[in-house]
Order: sequence, then C-alpha cells, then structure tokens
Amino acid sequence: MCENDSLPRITPIKVRPEMRIKILSDEDVEKIHQATLNVLEEVGVKFPSEKALKIFAEAGAKVDFKSQIVKIPSDLLMNSLSKAPRSYIFASREDRNLDLYFDGTKTYFGTDGTGTATIDLETRQRRTSTKKDVEMMAIISDYLPSISFYCALVSAQDVPSKVIPLHELEAGFINTEKHIQTETTEDERVARYAVEMAKTIAGGSEALKKRPVLDCFVCTIAPLRQDKGGIESALVFAEAGIPVGFMAMPSLGITAPASMASAMVIGNAEIISAMCLIQIAYPGAPVYYSFIPGVGNPYTGGFVLGAPQKT
Repeated sequence: MCENDSLPRITPIKVRPEMRIKILSDEDVEKIHQATLNVLEEVGVKFPSEKALKIFAEAGAKVDFKSQIVKIPSDLLMNSLSKAPRSYIFASREDRNLDLYFDGTKTYFGTDGTGTATIDLETRQRRTSTKKDVEMMAIISDYLPSISFYCALVSAQDVPSKVIPLHELEAGFINTEKHIQTETTEDERVARYAVEMAKTIAGGSEALKKRPVLDCFVCTIAPLRQDKGGIESALVFAEAGIPVGFMAMPSLGITAPASMASAMVIGNAEIISAMCLIQIAYPGAPVYYSFIPGVGNPYTGGFVLGAPQKT
C-alpha cells in the first residue's frame, strides 16, 4: 500500500459546466429516446434467462417464453427507471478519502481490460497473463493517484477457468485499498461467491450495502440481446446492494445500423432494458450506464474503437 502521506491517493476531476460538450441537441436526444421506446415496445430485447423472463412477466411486460423476447411498455420502463438512485458511492476498503462519489460533480479514472496476454516486464516478450500479473498491476494502481479504482487489466489465465473472476477479485482486494470493479463474473454461482468475498471485506451484508467495496459491469450483446450469465449475475449483485453497470458496444455496420443515431438507439435499448429489470426486481438498486460504440471495418469485420475512422 502507498505510504507517502504527502501525495494524494486519488485525484478526482471536478466537473465544471464549461467542461461539458453538447453534441446532440435536445431535439436529437428526444428523437433517440422516442425511437428507443418504440424498439423496446414493438421489437423487444432477448433475455435468455428464465429468471429474468419471469420477473418481467410478473411486472406486466409482454414476454414470449419460447423466443425469450421481452417487449417493455413505455410506462413500465419509465416508472422502473425512475426508482434508480441519482447518487451513490463506490467505497474503498477502509480509507474514506478513497471513496468515489457519483453525484454529477466529479469524474474518475480507473483501470480496465481483463486481457488474456501481457508484455513481460523482465523479458519484454508477449505472454499469457497470470494471477501474479493481476496482483502486480493492483499494487501499481494503488500507488498511482491518477487511478481511482481498480479493475483487472489482465486476467488470471493460470487458474481454473470457472473461478478466474474470484482469483482476480482476491488479487485486487489484497493488493489495493481502492475500490474494486469486476467485469468477468460469468454466472450466478460465481457471482454469489464474489458477493461473499465483498461481504467479508466490508464487514457484513448491511455494511456492504452502505459501503459497496465492489461494483460489477455487464456487457450486453448487440443487437438487442442480453447475456444469460451476465444478467443473472447482475441480479445477484443488485440484491446485495452492489452497484451494477451495463455496457453496450455495438459495431456500426455489423451488429448495429451504419448510422450513429441508429446505433445509439440499439445500444440505449439494450442498456435501459437491463436497468429496467434490475429496478423491477430491486427498486432503488444502484445502476450505471455505459455506451461505447465502435465502427465495423467492412474489409476485415474488425471492431474499430478510438480511431479517427470512428468519426
């Protein structure tokens, strides 16, 4: 752990009005919103989870259990989303100065990735990543004030595949005081073990709800589909009071329409349909929104992200 008290442990970035870039007009936003409502009500989203389907059906959504398609009436959607909290925290392990406050006044940088390979720091050669790499990167992140929370940069490929997420969580919890994020929990059973680990760190179930030392984000599947393991894990985390985020990554021209506006509608529908499920099941559960579209390379089918071609 970092022991130099003269340096800040994290450096939040204060959000100022002049920092905001408004690309879409209010009219544009409303068009995307209305198109999203139409997609959810008329086309629907596939939820390959019996548990999720039953929750939606009991709430009044139109559920086809054979096709696993859920069509969500606009009033059910908006009423459910209105229950999501407008602010909450990502708690650190102990030091409250490391808590991250999500209330619209600050933003934070963290690590990301869970790649399966790394460049060895000794040999400079590419190799399969290991749990030791996850531990080492957690230690480095703990020292860097530019990193406010830790998500495994690479995955622990040297442990049994079914429990990789649990080994990554252990590596994070032991080697940094900062908030931990997971994105690799693949099914409900593993999620329950992850919750037990978080309870142990936080000091019990109620302590975890007050100070969630862990959050999880789940990727949707474009176009208009949820992942069974991901959505069922999200329900487990939400029940425990752990913040859950949903990330859509449509590929324009491949898994989404070629226009950005249309891709935004598809991604938005995926994300808020998942958020709707969580709020129906556990009203007031902390959730967050992540949308990262990419452009499909028509020559290779590759996902172009963060490149000039994207715009």
